[in-house]
Amino acid sequence: MNGMAHLRSWLTPVVVAAVVMLPTMRAQAQTVGLLTDVRTQVEVGEKVRVLRLDGSEVRGELSAIEPTALAIEVDDRVVRINAADVREVGVKDGVYNGILIGMGAGLAAGLVAGQLATSPDDGNLRGMAIMFAGAAGLGVGIGLGAAIDAAAAHFRLVYRAPATVRVAPFAAPGGYGAVVAVAW
Repeated sequence: MNGMAHLRSWLTPVVVAAVVMLPTMRAQAQTVGLLTDVRTQVEVGEKVRVLRLDGSEVRGELSAIEPTALAIEVDDRVVRINAADVREVGVKDGVYNGILIGMGAGLAAGLVAGQLATSPDDGNLRGMAIMFAGAAGLGVGIGLGAAIDAAAAHFRLVYRAPATVRVAPFAAPGGYGAVVAVAW
């Protein structure tokens, strides 16, 4: 078998795996405009991270979304955060995307390993070896993808406050001016 045919023989399963896996990945959610619209993407009881305008962060379970505030349960106490103080809200991301990425990478690695471990002269044995290597890679990829994704706390952004510009005049002996603050 010439080099091009050999390349095509192991590249085909990788391309097929990629075509099968890509449509299953979901797109990142768009951020919402109003804080009260967060309830369309987050349910009460979910783990959230709220970033305040002063840079501090609150992590806990969402206990209520009100028009003027968020209520977050942190260590058995409820912390109320005014809507005007909220810069971002993120909801804890599950291990689903880690499983999908691990599944695709593991399957591709298993198929390539099966192709490289056998020769075209192996006949039917080659097909079985590639199939088993692909299945083993799939299983290992699922496990590693879930473990790696679970080890790190990922939060999917569901709200970002609109950009603001604040201008404050000031006067001092011998001069005057303005302080400009931009937040985004």
